[in-house]
Amino acid sequence: MSEDVLREKMAKLFGAYDTDGNGYLERRDFEILADRICKNFSDSGSTRAAAVSAVFQEVWEDMASRIDLDGDQRISLDEFITDKLEAARVGADTSRIRKREDVRRRLFEAMDRDRDGRVSLDEHQGFFGAFGVSATDAEIAFARLDADGDGFLSVDEMVEATLEYNTSTDAQADSSGLLGPLNFRSSR
Repeated sequence: MSEDVLREKMAKLFGAYDTDGNGYLERRDFEILADRICKNFSDSGSTRAAAVSAVFQEVWEDMASRIDLDGDQRISLDEFITDKLEAARVGADTSRIRKREDVRRRLFEAMDRDRDGRVSLDEHQGFFGAFGVSATDAEIAFARLDADGDGFLSVDEMVEATLEYNTSTDAQADSSGLLGPLNFRSSR
């Protein structure tokens, strides 16, 4: 399997998680992400904000339990990419990654601000803006993921898009631009 595309996507994901830019993922990065999302949706201090914070803490704890083997409470880019590549290699059934589907589902339910069971472009931009994705790049990604062109994404579609982002080596896959354009040039 050509891993260059996947390596680039995982480096981009790491950079989106590393909110303070210090080269490590730490608990504080996930607290900042939750705060940013809540501010983008004007939810700071609400019950919803507490739920968003809780799910990001769960993401950190799961990640740290798998990747932070030396117990220093931080994850380097190399550790992160090694873990993600191993998860993608586990098999075509993506069973290891699918185990975290419930957490991803709750993350995207947090994106569904009006709780109508679907994600609008505005909700998509607000969520991914917290990860440093520009409004334009989020709009482009949204359009690629909105296969039926109805102007909405279901939570299921978002869960599948993130699964594809985390496992596909295809630079042209619809999810590949989820965190902005890739630099990788396909040989097609």
